[in-house]
Amino acid sequence: MKNKVINKTKELSSKNNHLHLLLAVSGGVDSMVMLDFFNRNQSQLDCRLSVCHINHNYHAKSLKMSQIVSEYCNKNNLEHFNIVLKKRLLKNNVESQLRKKRYNELEKIRKKINADYILTAHHFNDQVETALMRILNSSSLESIMGIKTLNDLVFRPMIDVSKEEIELYAKKHKVSYGLDPTNNDLYLTRNFLRKKVIPLLEEIKPNLNSSFKDLEDKISDVNDLLDFSTKEFINSNYVRINEKTIYIQKEYFLKLPFLMKINILRTIASEKRKFYYSKNLLRELKFFLNKQVIGSTKIINDFLITIDREFIVLTSNMIKDDVYCEVKEGRAVENDNFYFCWNYDKKPKNFSNNSNIEYVDATNFKSSLVLRSINRNDKFSPLGMDGTKKVNDYLTDNKISLMKKSEILAVCNNNDIVWVAGERINNNYRLTKNSKIIAKLNFLRK
Repeated sequence: MKNKVINKTKELSSKNNHLHLLLAVSGGVDSMVMLDFFNRNQSQLDCRLSVCHINHNYHAKSLKMSQIVSEYCNKNNLEHFNIVLKKRLLKNNVESQLRKKRYNELEKIRKKINADYILTAHHFNDQVETALMRILNSSSLESIMGIKTLNDLVFRPMIDVSKEEIELYAKKHKVSYGLDPTNNDLYLTRNFLRKKVIPLLEEIKPNLNSSFKDLEDKISDVNDLLDFSTKEFINSNYVRINEKTIYIQKEYFLKLPFLMKINILRTIASEKRKFYYSKNLLRELKFFLNKQVIGSTKIINDFLITIDREFIVLTSNMIKDDVYCEVKEGRAVENDNFYFCWNYDKKPKNFSNNSNIEYVDATNFKSSLVLRSINRNDKFSPLGMDGTKKVNDYLTDNKISLMKKSEILAVCNNNDIVWVAGERINNNYRLTKNSKIIAKLNFLRK
């Protein structure tokens, strides 16, 4: 046990000398052994220790467990915190709720004392239980690997240590600890697996821990291959990443195995923010992608996923930076994306096919025109067509991709769209033989 824990901790300390560690100690055998081990080996590990006990006030032995931790810390002159949570009646998913409360409080203390890491006493038997729980919940392949040794600022130094080794250590060093009565509550899934299921599995496979270790290694190899293939795809010409929007070539993406699709989405999205998914979300996402309905959208983890004609589009910020510019006659607006100007002019002798320039009837023009982003409710009367049409529908009918749609701007006279810039003018502003006041509009997309 000693070498396992010391080696793992030294790997951590190699990044930062003289670590300040906050040990999460419940008062049970696992955490008390961790506390005793780190206290005995503090000089060798070159670390400073602080201790935090979270009293959930959820069972009759709560006070006794708190006393065990406090007595040890006082005897060994260790800084410690005893956090008592308000007793609440928890009906559903008790284990998950208590865990969330516990980690929230630990993080508060870590920040308060400026500790480098939070240490928990998870061991290898916990890995087996966690893997079984996640298999039952149809979790992701990666999550079946179990509990990570280091997850953000939470470090598990005993993750390779067996329960048997922990109990032998407690006996040898006469470590005092309490027994949590909730560990016998078979209504909790983890307890049921520990007490009922795992013993039966061990009758079939005596070296069960070793079998799960082999499974973990194989899954790790699969994940390495998956990550390599994912990076190859992301770095290819199939993916285009802008500041807020990600475009993935639909034709090639939809041919990939579903697991790789998920990994690509998660990898790309996680560069912008954390991307979480559950088994239900995976099921929904698989159904959504398989439908391949153009224009369909789905919101996942604050990302908008859209199936376009050519692309799978991920938008990380659904509030786009709209363009809105008032432009007076003879003036120009210009940025890295576009150039626009307009002026009064004569009717040209010959009309060119240049989509960047349009001549329109300016009889009803005000002193300024407005160049702005389009919205989903915008309507106009496209030149050569009867009646009005939503701009978005017009663009869709003309096979304008979502990527290009997001860049389309409209030139407006008050609330009227005069020109969907670069696409089509409003029929109401077309030149006729009676047009006396004419304006030349010049728009260039860079």
